[in-house]
Amino acid sequence: MTRLLNKIVVVILLAGLVVQTSWSGPAFVAPGISTAGNIAYPTNVMTPGIVTLMANLDNSGNVQNLDVLRDLPSLTSVASAAVKNWGFTPASLDGQVVPSVLPISVVFNPGGVGYSSQTISIAQATPGASAEYMPPQITAASYATYPAMSVSSGAVVLDVVVGSSGKVAKVHVVRGVQSLTPQATKAVKTWTFSAATFQGTPISSHMVIAFVFPSPGSGSF
Repeated sequence: MTRLLNKIVVVILLAGLVVQTSWSGPAFVAPGISTAGNIAYPTNVMTPGIVTLMANLDNSGNVQNLDVLRDLPSLTSVASAAVKNWGFTPASLDGQVVPSVLPISVVFNPGGVGYSSQTISIAQATPGASAEYMPPQITAASYATYPAMSVSSGAVVLDVVVGSSGKVAKVHVVRGVQSLTPQATKAVKTWTFSAATFQGTPISSHMVIAFVFPSPGSGSF
């Protein structure tokens, strides 16, 4: 009987150790995107570039306001107007939905037959995040290559899952353009990021990246 009791005590102690070592703090799930519409590339704009917005979401995923982190005066208002009509999924903490922030970068991509990809100049943005959650940031980026045989235009919107290592883990197409989606996806997989953190610990998260391609004959490149 004594041996049996000793074995039971040992099993209970081991179980307690497993529970303690597997606990890693509150379970935080970053917000994401569910639906997106088109973004029209202004025909009178000749300079490409990137606009980065921070969407402040309530616990229903509704946009409360947009903070501008990277500004292109001729293009920021176009990006902001479109993003306000998109659908988002809220963050959750221990299974309960909570307000949070989601970074959205809109790349106004050069277009035109024969155009090749090139690096985008990225100045570090300062996100207005909560004290506990710091969203991911872009550290290096490049434009997508415009397909030589394409005459398509419009926005390709991607939900990019940035892993806890800062590498691209997955890319989900939220809005596609048949001949442009492969080029946008290929480009974003070469980008580099700093991972999001929650309470100082790197976590997997989402970043929305939209490539907006002009019509080849519009002169917007």
